[in-house]
Amino acid sequence: MATLHIADQVAEMALSPDGTLLAIGGRDSHSILVYNMETSEQIYEPLQAGKYILSVTFSPDGQFIACTSRDYVYVWDTATGRSIFPTGNHGEYAYDVTFSSDSQLVISACFEYAIRVWYASTGQPTAESPVHTAGKVVCVSTSSDGIHLAAGYTKGDVEVYDMKTWQRQFILPGDATSRIDPKVLFTPDSQRIFVAHGHLFRVWDASTRSRLNVFFNREPESLFKSFAFSPDGRQLALATHEAIEIWDAVTGDLYSRTPHGQQGLKFHVAWLPNGRQVLSGSEGECNVRLWNIRGSGEQAKLLGINPGTTSIMNLADVVSSLRLRGCPDMTNQLDSTTGSEYPILSGGFGDIYRCKLRNGTEVAVKTIRLHGGLSHQDDKHLKHVTQELYTWSKCNHTNVQPLLGLAIFRGQIGMVAEWELNGSVPEYLERHPGVDRCIMSIQITEGLSYLHASGIVHGDLKGSNVLVSIDGIPRLADFGNAKLQEYTLKFTKTSTKEIMSSRWAAPELFEGGLCTFESDIYALGMTILELITGTVPWSGKTERYIMFAITIRKEHPERPELYIPTYSEHGDMLWSLLRWCWEYDPEQRPNAEQVKTKIKDITQNGLRSVEVEMNDVEMN
Repeated sequence: MATLHIADQVAEMALSPDGTLLAIGGRDSHSILVYNMETSEQIYEPLQAGKYILSVTFSPDGQFIACTSRDYVYVWDTATGRSIFPTGNHGEYAYDVTFSSDSQLVISACFEYAIRVWYASTGQPTAESPVHTAGKVVCVSTSSDGIHLAAGYTKGDVEVYDMKTWQRQFILPGDATSRIDPKVLFTPDSQRIFVAHGHLFRVWDASTRSRLNVFFNREPESLFKSFAFSPDGRQLALATHEAIEIWDAVTGDLYSRTPHGQQGLKFHVAWLPNGRQVLSGSEGECNVRLWNIRGSGEQAKLLGINPGTTSIMNLADVVSSLRLRGCPDMTNQLDSTTGSEYPILSGGFGDIYRCKLRNGTEVAVKTIRLHGGLSHQDDKHLKHVTQELYTWSKCNHTNVQPLLGLAIFRGQIGMVAEWELNGSVPEYLERHPGVDRCIMSIQITEGLSYLHASGIVHGDLKGSNVLVSIDGIPRLADFGNAKLQEYTLKFTKTSTKEIMSSRWAAPELFEGGLCTFESDIYALGMTILELITGTVPWSGKTERYIMFAITIRKEHPERPELYIPTYSEHGDMLWSLLRWCWEYDPEQRPNAEQVKTKIKDITQNGLRSVEVEMNDVEMN
């Protein structure tokens, strides 16, 4: 935590969009103090406003600073501090101010049952101003797409207006019993509207106008007024009287709660553009504090997830939640009549169907088994499934099969991916025996290294779970099974043994251990062996033999001299790498980056037997 000392108590606070400037509404000086975030120096003389500064904000392009003070709105040029205009004409206190998404308009809210709209560069009111409202307006927020304005009233209702016509579009009902004024914000992607009331949030879908099942389990006495979204919209920071709280903005889970130790009656919070730090300020202190939300590049861990607070209640909620996070809902794009009657492939994780989109594109629909008493299952697990699927949807690597979107398919959640005409690696090698298997091994290792760097355990790595693109590029598929089996198994009769691929499985998995990065490395070694030899590991051996050899004798497959010759330039190098991957103790195995570094030095020519070449020379 770092502290920036301010020349006045912090009545209001705003951070410029690029994070370089901090604007403070001084409680005693009745002015706006602007600080350079890098040097912590005040950059020009205080910008004089009036008594009781009620809000302060930057325009989206950072060109303007605006504030409200009593019944006035003030606007300044950010670069010079020059006053552009102070304007009155509010019959009551102006409680809030914001800008249009293009920074052309200043929009103020006040108690006079009206919203006033001004041109930011001149201070002149627009032709539509004032926009008359149904209540006393205490807060306003504009969507980043420039379409909507939301205005919150003292009684708790929120009216949403079309910013082109300034006509009211719909009303979001509030809590009539609450005596605390609401605070309203659009998410950065404009898809949701958050309305804060005392200690509670109501979350609405801006397009469907329906309330979403997102619930934040907060204590009734833990009131707050200031909250802000992280730049990507995935996290929510809010400042209470006691702490800075970081929440998952989609699921309603608490990430962290850090006591801030600040005094006062009014608290403020703002995210830095890096998404890893937040600022907090208090009306009772002359400082602003900088908090690190994530450390060493690691994602914040979920804290105290209460099953009773989960927001994912059914399969439709899973797809809806992921749609809001940027993963396309392809339910209406799928032509379900083209789906194969029976699965092309089945496993403990789910079933794969061949299907077409309505535009004729062939796709694979991979269903996730979550049936079997769905209405009675613990919905916490659906929430975890949602988080896993979201992680996959954000994967972007040449050697990882992309997820096109999700769909409800035959009563299941279906992951929609490209239909790979070349099939899996074993099928591809059978048709193209001359392919460079060392290069393909390198590519598969790079895909796994990417997944591990993204925090994803594959859980079932083997040749048949690596698909080959139309360009002959291997792509890891069906990753994340390890995590999903923790949740899907609770609702199906499938056993862990049915899911585990024993020929590729690490010793600890036979003893009931969960899949890990280390077990992935063991499977990677087996998959490379499979590629080089063209046959499955432990070929010709029974499952019982394999289990006994791995767990009791602590053995690994014998060296295939025909494919990894002892007398070859790179044979010993490859075999040593595979044996390293197959270490009995998981902690003794390399990580994916180490495997990638080693295997890049191994070539197809380097695996040619020196003895064979010498015999060829002698015969000639």
